[in-house]
Amino acid sequence: MSARGVRGADGLARMLARCGARRVFALSGNHVMPVFDAALDAGLALIHVRHEAAAVHMADAWARITGEPGVALVTGGPGHANAVAALYTAAMAESPLVLLSGQAPNSELGMGAFQEMRQADVAAPIAKASWTCANASSIAADVARALRISRSGRPGRSKRPGRWAGRLSAAPSSALAAARPPGTRPP
Repeated sequence: MSARGVRGADGLARMLARCGARRVFALSGNHVMPVFDAALDAGLALIHVRHEAAAVHMADAWARITGEPGVALVTGGPGHANAVAALYTAAMAESPLVLLSGQAPNSELGMGAFQEMRQADVAAPIAKASWTCANASSIAADVARALRISRSGRPGRSKRPGRWAGRLSAAPSSALAAARPPGTRPP
C-alpha cells in the first residue's frame, strides 16, 4: 500500500490472489510498475519475460497445463500490441487467459498521452470480452469479471487489453481482455 492509500494495483493483485491466481507472467513497463509491488505483497509469483508475446504464451501454457486461468501483464501501447499476437494463439487453443495491459490515464486519452492507443478495441476481435476500467476503484471488480469470463462457457482468453481507466497508483490506467474462441461472436 502506498503512502497515499490503497491503489488500483493493490485491488488488482489482491483480487487475482483471492480468485486463485498464483502466477503472473509479465514484462515491466512504466504503466504497470505499481502492480509489481502489489503482486509481491499479495503473494503472487511474478515470472518476468523478455517480450510481451512471451508473457501471453507462458500464461497460455500455464492455463493449458493446469486448467487455471493464465494471467499476463504488459505495459501499454506497443507492449499491448506485441501481446495481442500471442492472444490469438491462446484464443485458438481455447485456454482461459486474462491479459492485463497498462495504459495512459483516462483523463489524458485523446491528447497524445505516452504510448496511447485504443487497446481494448485492438484486442476485441479475438477476445471474449475487452474493456477499459472506468477508474481505480473498479479494477478489482473488473479483474474478477475477466477471470470469471475466461472460465465461463467455452474456455477462452479474457482480454482486458487497453485501459483500466483508472490509475494503478500515480501510474497510468490499464485494460483487460479475454480471448474469444473461433466461430463465436463478440458479446
